[in-house]
Amino acid sequence: MESRKKSILCVDTGVDDALALCYALSHEDLDLIGICASYGMATVPKTYSNTKHIVNSLGKGDQIRVYMGSEKPLQRDREYSGTFHGLDGLGNQNLPDISGDATPEESVDFIVDSIKRYGEDLQIITTGPMTDMAKVLLRFPDGPLPGFSMVSMAGAAITPGNCNLYSEANVMVDPEAAKICFESGVPITMVGLDVTRKTLLTGKELKVWQGYDSESAKILSKAVGFYLEAYRVHHPYLAGCALHDPLAVGVAMHPDLVTTIPMNITVVTSGEADGDTVENLEKVAEEPTTKVALSVDGKRFMKDFYAHMDAVLR
Repeated sequence: MESRKKSILCVDTGVDDALALCYALSHEDLDLIGICASYGMATVPKTYSNTKHIVNSLGKGDQIRVYMGSEKPLQRDREYSGTFHGLDGLGNQNLPDISGDATPEESVDFIVDSIKRYGEDLQIITTGPMTDMAKVLLRFPDGPLPGFSMVSMAGAAITPGNCNLYSEANVMVDPEAAKICFESGVPITMVGLDVTRKTLLTGKELKVWQGYDSESAKILSKAVGFYLEAYRVHHPYLAGCALHDPLAVGVAMHPDLVTTIPMNITVVTSGEADGDTVENLEKVAEEPTTKVALSVDGKRFMKDFYAHMDAVLR
């Protein structure tokens, strides 16, 4: 089963966002009409520039536009440790700033215009904080919302979080934004840690990419090397680094990669479980609007992912 909807990819590039970008831009099954880059794994000038560098390295700079997203969470401060992605988002390569005259939140206008234009023929793939999408939804205070859908790398239903016991990183960065999105009634497929940890990139794949001479391969190889080392130190129980964001792109194209259960989701925004994605008991009797992915055909996904990555990085 394939999805041929118009797609917008919202990133915070980020090592695994860079992988997702390469996968999305190389895939014949994704009709990508724009990319939005917000703060998240680094500040927005860095994530925007990183995104532009990836797009340009693939020769797509004249074909698809990158829009600058939000600078910070809705209500909270954002601090950057650089532990997994480096302080620049791509393993401390510190690529040149090419943000130019892009302005924060231009992405919100682009997404709103696209929703009005395409409606139910549009899907929005989020692989970073959900701040931009929350701002989009706040533009429709009176509803009904146009019939677009979302596929989001967000949350953890059964498995522990990766920020603490409860929370996944994209949600934890801006829980208030995630809460707005999950409670909005927009159909969301939640591609969370329950499935993304079942899809891995290892040193074996990195070694292959290091042998390629393309600009994209050089950027990705340095970023992935940093990422794998961080995983080795902080998540030694995994045999590599999780393909969080690429899997969300894969599910957007091929929804049957995952098995889901229907549920109404909310997000805890205070206390010990801050950032946790849980069933919304206030809506337990209502029609569910979120599909929570709990299992994945990892072999099928990784076969497709590595085939397209190999082709685009050579």
